[in-house]
Amino acid sequence: MEKRSSFQIQLAVINALARRELKTRFGQYRLGIVWALLEPLMQMLFFMVMFHFRGMSGVGGLALPIFLATGLAPFQYFNRVVNQASGAVSANRNLFIYRQVRVFDAFLVRFLLEAIISFVVLITLIAGTWWAGYDVAVYDSILFLQVYLLLSFLSFGISLIVGVITTLYPEPAKFVPFLLRPLFFISGTFFSINEMPAVTHDFLLWNPLLHAFELFRSTLSVGYDSSLVSLNYLRLFTLFALTLGMLMYRANWRKMLTV
Repeated sequence: MEKRSSFQIQLAVINALARRELKTRFGQYRLGIVWALLEPLMQMLFFMVMFHFRGMSGVGGLALPIFLATGLAPFQYFNRVVNQASGAVSANRNLFIYRQVRVFDAFLVRFLLEAIISFVVLITLIAGTWWAGYDVAVYDSILFLQVYLLLSFLSFGISLIVGVITTLYPEPAKFVPFLLRPLFFISGTFFSINEMPAVTHDFLLWNPLLHAFELFRSTLSVGYDSSLVSLNYLRLFTLFALTLGMLMYRANWRKMLTV
């Protein structure tokens, strides 16, 4: 029998955990995966109605549906990755008796599934907007993919930080959704930084999610003004969050097995 390499073993572990995760999360609900698309879609419809009553049909040269899609869908992605980190270890604890399965794998698999599902959702929403007759084009596909990867690594880094803390100290896990909720209102999910009063800019621009969403929008419109946001800031914040998350995991993974 041919001996498998460590890389092949790692792929097998990730595949097995991914199948288990999909069955656990979506196996009992036929519309489970579809809900990942319906949730931002319903939010889009709600805000479109609100903006319609304000007489708005677009923002910064972007049609309203595409403007909302590039804020709401990415935020849901970030929100799910971070929220799911709290239960990653407890949900897979019985599998850690196998030496091939590491605590890190539990976090990684949940993140990878969300990354794939959310990318499909975002592309589907953009394509659906085009199909509905709106003018949609990706003018900078390299930047679009780069921002998505940065948002992904940022989400994963913060999920590791949250995952380590809530595994070692379960009580804070109850507050994670409440702490994330205010981010929805200050991350540019349904507004452009250019529309906000100048006095709010210094506060809002600390938020890396705002930079990501505005950069997404700039790739879909030649005239969209993204001069207030910074790709380098998003890169640096992502590097900081990912490094801190990895260091916290490395320092505490043995403790996480025993709590």
